[in-house]
Amino acid sequence: MSIQWLLRWSMSIATLLALVLAESNGQVRKDDDNILLLPKPIQLSTNNSSRLVLAGDQNDTSLQDKDIFPDSWVSDLFYHALANFTMRRVGSTACQQQVEMYVKHLQNYTDWAVRMGESWNRYPIGILAGNKYHMGIYDECVNVHYPVKGQYCLTEIHLNPSKGKNYSFDNETVNLDDDVINNHAWKTILEWIDTPDQVKRNSLNLGICIPDSCLASDLQTSLQSELDKVFLPENFKAVVQVDPIMCTVSEDMYPYNTAYYITSTFFVLLALICCGVTVFHFIQLSWKQIKILPDDVFFISFSFIKSGKELLKYDKNNELNILNGLKVLTMIFILFGHRFMYLAGNPINNTTFLENIYQYGPDILLTSMNLVDPFFFITGFIMYLTVSPIFLKPGPVWFKLASPVIYRILRMLPAYCAMMAITANIVPHLGDGPLWPQKTWHEAEMCKKYWWTNLLFISNFLNAKYECLIVSWYISCDVQFFIIGVIMVYIYTKNNKYGIGLLTSILVVSIFVPFIITILTRGEGILKVHIPFLENPRQSITFNGSYRASYMRATPFFTGLIMSFIINKLKEKKMKLSLITVYTGTFIVTVACLWVQFYGAIFYKRHRPYYPLEQALYSTFSHCTWTVVCVWVSGCYYTSGYGLLSKLFDNRLMVPLGRLSYSVFLVNLIVMMMSQSSQRLPTFLSAKSLLDAWIYDTFKTYLMGLALYLIVEAPFGNLIKLIFWGNKKKNSSIRKEKPIEKVTVVETPKKVMTHL
Repeated sequence: MSIQWLLRWSMSIATLLALVLAESNGQVRKDDDNILLLPKPIQLSTNNSSRLVLAGDQNDTSLQDKDIFPDSWVSDLFYHALANFTMRRVGSTACQQQVEMYVKHLQNYTDWAVRMGESWNRYPIGILAGNKYHMGIYDECVNVHYPVKGQYCLTEIHLNPSKGKNYSFDNETVNLDDDVINNHAWKTILEWIDTPDQVKRNSLNLGICIPDSCLASDLQTSLQSELDKVFLPENFKAVVQVDPIMCTVSEDMYPYNTAYYITSTFFVLLALICCGVTVFHFIQLSWKQIKILPDDVFFISFSFIKSGKELLKYDKNNELNILNGLKVLTMIFILFGHRFMYLAGNPINNTTFLENIYQYGPDILLTSMNLVDPFFFITGFIMYLTVSPIFLKPGPVWFKLASPVIYRILRMLPAYCAMMAITANIVPHLGDGPLWPQKTWHEAEMCKKYWWTNLLFISNFLNAKYECLIVSWYISCDVQFFIIGVIMVYIYTKNNKYGIGLLTSILVVSIFVPFIITILTRGEGILKVHIPFLENPRQSITFNGSYRASYMRATPFFTGLIMSFIINKLKEKKMKLSLITVYTGTFIVTVACLWVQFYGAIFYKRHRPYYPLEQALYSTFSHCTWTVVCVWVSGCYYTSGYGLLSKLFDNRLMVPLGRLSYSVFLVNLIVMMMSQSSQRLPTFLSAKSLLDAWIYDTFKTYLMGLALYLIVEAPFGNLIKLIFWGNKKKNSSIRKEKPIEKVTVVETPKKVMTHL
């Protein structure tokens, strides 16, 4: 027994000495009554020997203060700073009183205080995976109303090394273990170099719930102070920014002003008028005893029945039907691109999916920012067919030149002005969420201040950050092209030789202008849809400059205008190609143009040298890709036809959808902005989620476009048509022109206005 007792006593003494030694070396962590022996973390020395300092290496303990990386992971540091975070000694008296009330009730686990406390994250996760947004539960925070009203603030925090701290791992660490250096988690954050094709790992957005009497500046000061206590000792800094617009409460914070009530009243009355006229129109059509009023009566223009008939009207002999099918196909792809931009540019999870697109494609998402070019081509193509009959009638020259321009602008303005008014005065009140004010309020303010640039059709020359409706650049370009086109058509009708020569010269100039501008300015030959662009397109230098400038986008329009001349000549000569030639040629032209189009993906490669000639050539050819396809397709269709394939684009479904293109184009970005701005949590980005969002928002966009068409575009368009062209009897003589002009002139009011 004495020997066993002696052995136990010796082991106890040895254990006690080991504990004392371990605690002196920092290897013991105490948690209440529990004592845990933990291995000491591996540390890296920065001395000249550049060797690893391992636990138990007593000769190198003096180098522990020169560790390269912090001892704790960034999420742990955030937790240490935020676990008991409260806003003390900052803000107004009301703020302090509510904070103290919140703390007191939180200690007592009062329901409302716990809801505020548990609604946001103290421990960020997925930082290395690119999870920037840690948004918590927005509604749990803002649904607290008494005795303290919850206010949700989305903060932005940037992680930066302290001044003078070097994490470049150059010559001093050349002999260090490469696996330890390269695989260390902190290296991703502290050595992060911002690249536009990767989501930042050295910044995050953290949602925090505070009392509504406290200001964004109070939160920024208090949060910065708490983070400094934890992060500065680790030789790097967490810089906090809190934008006041990112602090929201449950009620609608956007002011209800006179403009809101006027706009709302106007559209409600307009909808009621349309409904009332529709009921009357239905009754007079149903009861034979009532005298049926003709469709060209003033107030019948507001009938949904009349507008619906015009929308659904289908003439199988109309050769322009194919253009409606092309517009629908183009619009579907544009909606897909816009949906991708809005989805990827807002809070997302699975950022690897987005980053892989820049490395592996599909390239169509990266190189198709010129997809509106077919619309410019179609506008130019139908222009001669719709405007030239005006110049064949007697009358003063100034009237012939001004009337189509004025008519077109008047047809465009009602729906255009409606969307500006809705965006400025109504949209900010239609939703909520942590991102809602930032995304929608700015759009509203820009339309309130700069609406006049849209009415003058010069918004494409204004800085994009001041542009009302981000799609307005296209409409401005279209009107500018149309004005020049009217002059070209007039010259051509008076003298074909001079007209062709002048138009050819303008086309050649439009082709070479992008080349020359890109060379002289050393600009980008492609608008890159990098992550910063997805997050805020208005800040892009290329988007602000060459992308929206009409002199850089003119080639498709003038090509379409010339093509309408050429097709008329080909039809007169009755030139036809075999279906095999048509199909084979279409395949070859499409493949060649897509190869040129997708070549732009090479500019996304990192560290690729800038070659001015290459950029300038692509800037030129990129505006010819879809244009050349349109040239071949229109030439083949109007001379030879596509057989059964043409039925895919010329049918009773495609033609009405094509007529909705203008309204759909106006509403699509607003619909997508509202869908994405109301999100509460990051979206898991994948092929499936992108496809689902595209299908859902495409349906919703066409539905909203239909409403805009029936309530605004069609009624006011009918009124303007009556003012300009009178009733159908007055136009009966004009319809006896050439076959293709007959088809066109019947559709003149629609085609002159419809620039999509």
